[in-house]
Amino acid sequence: MRSLLFALLWIAASIPSALGQQYQNLFKERSHDFGTVARSAKTEHRFYFENPFSTAIHVRSVRTSCGCTTPSIVTQTVEPGQVGCILAVFNTATHSGARGATITVTFDKPNLAEVQLNVKGYIRSDVVFTPGEVAFGKVPEGTPRKLDVHLEYAGKSNWQITQTRCDLPFVNVGIRESLRQSGKVHYELEVQLDPSAPAGPIQSEITLQTNDLNIKTLSLRFTAEIEPALSIQPNLLSLGTIDKTDEIKKLVRIKGAQPFKLIGVQSDAFEVSSTKLSDESKEMHLLPLVFSPKSLPGENTERRGKILLLTDLPNNPKLELDVVYRLKQEVAALSASAK
Repeated sequence: MRSLLFALLWIAASIPSALGQQYQNLFKERSHDFGTVARSAKTEHRFYFENPFSTAIHVRSVRTSCGCTTPSIVTQTVEPGQVGCILAVFNTATHSGARGATITVTFDKPNLAEVQLNVKGYIRSDVVFTPGEVAFGKVPEGTPRKLDVHLEYAGKSNWQITQTRCDLPFVNVGIRESLRQSGKVHYELEVQLDPSAPAGPIQSEITLQTNDLNIKTLSLRFTAEIEPALSIQPNLLSLGTIDKTDEIKKLVRIKGAQPFKLIGVQSDAFEVSSTKLSDESKEMHLLPLVFSPKSLPGENTERRGKILLLTDLPNNPKLELDVVYRLKQEVAALSASAK
């Protein structure tokens, strides 16, 4: 009896730990170093997390250990298969020197759990960027962009930038000195975004190497939202438990950067029927999908399949819609074998 009680207590104690680790793994990263940044520079970082559960995730709150960083919830409710975001803003206008903070994210659905994120950086008061970040905003996929930034330094008369660097292969940075007198130094930066930039949100830093022996580098935040030539909402269908004779009806929205036609629907996992394809070329299509699962071999209770939507665009001919489901007879068989 005592051994049974001990085992039950051990299991109960291990559940919160396992859940905590599961929520930790939701985040692609849990720490960020802003590096050395200029005073009043717009310095922020987005922590992305993905929902692997079959039900929605809900973020209840965020809090910080230091006023140097302000956290906020960008996406409070995240559906299965979707991506959420926590924003951390480094308060460079009101703080200076070495700073760091711990951000605690509290989830209350589907379970109660906390995840800690960490940020740090060094804020310089002798350097100012105008604008305070390289923010391209929304850019259609395959479109080049250019943005100019002015840098002002006040201090040593021999201070200079010796090198520029960005880890993104599709970003090029040019720089030239425009003023040097009485301890003031000005630089002009030209940041170019190449058409090869991939679709999705981009955040990084441009690093400036200086001849300052005490603080050798400066960081300038870089952001862009590359809008895909084609997108589909939702991009994941979670059907739950269905019968292989069920006929599933779903409405999806397909959006393009330019007018296009839908010319076909294909799937190895589903029989697709009664799908009306419009002959009209337009930027957005609302498509009613009617499909049922094919009889495919397999013993796993969770199945995944894809539905391909074909378009007449030369460079983006198709879109993939992911579908997750379970078959009733497989779930029943698994339950029977467990008994």
